[in-house]
Amino acid sequence: MARKRSEGFLPTLFPFLSILTCTAGVLSFIIISISVVSLLAPSIMVTSRDTTTKNPKKPTYVECHPNYLLLTQTQEQIPYVQIDQPRSPFRLFLEQIKQRADSTYIVFAIYPEGERTFRRAYRLIGELNKQLALQGAKIDIGYEPFNKTWHLQVGRD
Repeated sequence: MARKRSEGFLPTLFPFLSILTCTAGVLSFIIISISVVSLLAPSIMVTSRDTTTKNPKKPTYVECHPNYLLLTQTQEQIPYVQIDQPRSPFRLFLEQIKQRADSTYIVFAIYPEGERTFRRAYRLIGELNKQLALQGAKIDIGYEPFNKTWHLQVGRD
């Protein structure tokens, strides 16, 4: 005698796959939207949040580009070959910072290909700090690598 085959419930995966497809589509849309927004707004705001000291120093920003330095306070461009020359605008800028070394420090924004410009400026500050060490002072610096599409916007206090 042959047994009868029972006709039982056979679940279908169609609802599960459709929900999975919709979820993947929504996540893809969110990721693409975030990417487009981040590409359309490439500028960043740099703010100093150093509140750990009683007398916090104020940052002064300098952009390091492949062929020049840009002093953000005055928007003055200093060509690479003039950075370390006597009486160059950068040396005059450092003299001003030296006078305010207890309340000011320099932050370099280093753009791609601007490393050699930064190194020349950094070497000059190192030489000046050796001279200032005899007086018990020094020029503090910081630096941050920047993407070539970013634009430095400095907030004024």
